Parts: sequence; C-alpha cells; structure tokens
Amino acid sequence: MQIRKHLLVAATAATIVIGIAAPASADDTATTFTLTGGSLTLSVAATATLTNEASGVAANDITGTLGVVTVTDARGGTEGWVASAAATTFTGSGLSVSTGVAYANGEVTETGTNTVAAASVASISVGRAVATATAVSGNNTASWDPTLTVSMPAGALAGAYAGTVTTSIL
Repeated sequence: MQIRKHLLVAATAATIVIGIAAPASADDTATTFTLTGGSLTLSVAATATLTNEASGVAANDITGTLGVVTVTDARGGTEGWVASAAATTFTGSGLSVSTGVAYANGEVTETGTNTVAAASVASISVGRAVATATAVSGNNTASWDPTLTVSMPAGALAGAYAGTVTTSIL
C-alpha cells in the first residue's frame, strides 16, 4: 500500500509538471529591425608647414607632409569612395607664384573591409583623385600622410608663401 501511495504521488507530480511545461496555445511573433548607416567623413590637418628653402636662380621644389588624411566610412554598405585633392597656386610676399603642386600619398593604413588604391599625382592644380576605395563591406577607415611638392620658378624671390590644398571625398 505504501508503494502504491508513493506511485500515486509521483504520477500526480509528473502530471502537474507536464501541465506547467506545455503551453495551452502558442503563436509566433514576426520580429524585424533596421540597421541604419552612418556617414562618409574626411578629416585633414588644419594647417601644414613645408620645409624652408633658400631662394636662388635654380628652380626650387619645396616639400613637406600635409598631415594625416583619414576617411571614415560608417555607411555600413558596399559602395566605394574617391578622395580628391586640389591646390591653389602659392603666392606671397616674395611676389613669385608657384609653377606646380604635386601630391604623393604615403602608405595607406586600412581598417575594416576595403581596398584602397593610392595615386601620386604630378599636378593637383585642378582636382585629381588621390585615393580610391573598392571592395568595401561594412564600416571601414583609411589613412595616409601625403607629401606635397610645390615647384617655384627659377629666380623666385625670397618671402613667405601660402596656398590652400582642398581634399574632398565622394
């Protein structure tokens, strides 16, 4: 009798547990969400100072780095981008005018999934592509430290010279 009583209690407990575990009814909820992309941004140094050279009768090539250029692509997609650079002529108190401005990319450092092809450009007197990203997937960055070479004519007069380099991203 004692065994029968234990079996009855165990069977009743099992029925209660099974009754709790099995829902009376069930239905699915379709769940969705959207990942929104960010933006494509560019950062450059506010100012750059090139090396100083002596004036003279021979043509001078003045060089120096512009500072790190960084492209941040937070769009979260697969579309590539193109960075371009353009320079004004360099003029100043010496009354001479630059004859050319060349742009040479340094080594490109990439994060995320992208392939960036850097281009050294002999003249950026008009806008020219200096870096192109392809094989983009998701968020990524690319950085480089370009060298600028400003060509001054033979016989350029001594003085301080200034110009502007504009870097843009599309």
